[in-house]
Amino acid sequence: MTRWLRLRRMRRAFRALPERDRAIFGSVRFEDLDYIEAAQRHGCTVEEVEQTVARVLIALGRAEQGEQP
Repeated sequence: MTRWLRLRRMRRAFRALPERDRAIFGSVRFEDLDYIEAAQRHGCTVEEVEQTVARVLIALGRAEQGEQP
């Protein structure tokens, strides 16, 4: 499987996630906020941020492998 195809699947999976999940994940991964800062920004708990990041990483990993959600 080509790298391009894996990235395409991952982009598609990311766009299919709920907006809130994308926003929280983006805050942590792209804006370098720690989990406490991300929780404060999004009005949730640190545990919810942890769960969201894990859920997104699992979805992206599955997409990379070609698995359906």
